[in-house]
Amino acid sequence: MEEKKIHVPSLVLAIIGLVAALLLPIITYICSIISLVLSIMKRETHKTKACIVIDIVGLVLALANSILGVLMMSSMMG
Repeated sequence: MEEKKIHVPSLVLAIIGLVAALLLPIITYICSIISLVLSIMKRETHKTKACIVIDIVGLVLALANSILGVLMMSSMMG
């Protein structure tokens, strides 16, 4: 039985998305969604569980950051 290898492009995009989640959520949405799609497509031939978890965590952080940004802007406006 051949051992599965880590899918490097998905992992790189997932890490970039996670780092960008707190600074620029739009970057996270792009990188994490692409990485999530790649990870799901390659899960039969590669180890992608870690990438999927990192993508989901990054997307949740980016969504929370976006919501907090909108709430802060709305409180400053009125």
